Amino acid sequence: MQKMQSSFRITLLLYLLVLILPFSFYFTYTSFQAMQNDTKVVRLVSWTAGAIEHLAIHPSDHGDKQMMQNINKNLQQISDWVIKNDESELYIGATKLSKDFSDVQSCWHSYIQKLSREDTNAIKQHTLQCYDLVENLAIIIEKMVYLKQNKIINIFYLTLTFITISALLLIYLMRIYIHKQMKKHAIHDHETKLFNKKYFLAELKTSCARALRHDYPLSILSISINDLGKGSKNHEPKTREHILKILGGLITSLTRESDVACRYDENHFYILLPDTQEENALFLEKRVREALETHDFGVTSKLDFKFAITHLNDKESPEAFIARIEQLSN
Repeated sequence: MQKMQSSFRITLLLYLLVLILPFSFYFTYTSFQAMQNDTKVVRLVSWTAGAIEHLAIHPSDHGDKQMMQNINKNLQQISDWVIKNDESELYIGATKLSKDFSDVQSCWHSYIQKLSREDTNAIKQHTLQCYDLVENLAIIIEKMVYLKQNKIINIFYLTLTFITISALLLIYLMRIYIHKQMKKHAIHDHETKLFNKKYFLAELKTSCARALRHDYPLSILSISINDLGKGSKNHEPKTREHILKILGGLITSLTRESDVACRYDENHFYILLPDTQEENALFLEKRVREALETHDFGVTSKLDFKFAITHLNDKESPEAFIARIEQLSN
């Protein structure tokens, strides 16, 4: 149940990350679209200010219908942008964005009406007033667009950072989960390369059932090493790993393919001997004892080994059998 819950959490995190990605891409797309539209408005209002300034400087062009049509067209597009951004917190003007734009529109409409009624000097003064209003609007819009784009860029980088950290965290969690599952379901001990306790107990049940059903002999050889735990004061961690590696290789080389040699716990090693009579088990014990006690492990202090053999009794359960060998090996 716990395994399923852990797997479900990892899968859920993976799905969340996958779902975040399209939203992030959509946010990026819409943000850059907004930045593109904002930049276009900045160009339009700047061009409009330049065009009105041109009309003030060159009164002879007051009747340029094409320029006036372009100004009207630009003001309409700017109007759409002003409506969308009128309540923006990025506004830096004195009143309101819609009020600033309304002043520009009123001045421009008044300019058009005066073209046919007033003299050139009066129109020029009015055009300069319109230019000042448009220039002020251009500065406000340009500043708002700058602040808005800066904000979008910051959000984009924060989102990218969040996704990156989330992805790295998910990869790390998946790595831990996979490592735990591999370790949990592994059948070998990492340090000695012998079988682990879980596998040994499973094989013990099978071997006991087979031995009782067919009346075959079954023995276990126990090997214990004193003072070789993780908290040992006589051996450093690297030395301990070195000893365990050599020990695992020696035990493997001394056993048959049908035997099941395992590291039962920190300092205890069991060898399950199927179809092995007592005299053959004793012979194996002698061989293993001689090999281990005479081998040079490359350590200053001599290793203290303890050996024990036990045999399966009639109608004895695997639990009782292993309990007897545990008692002998302690």
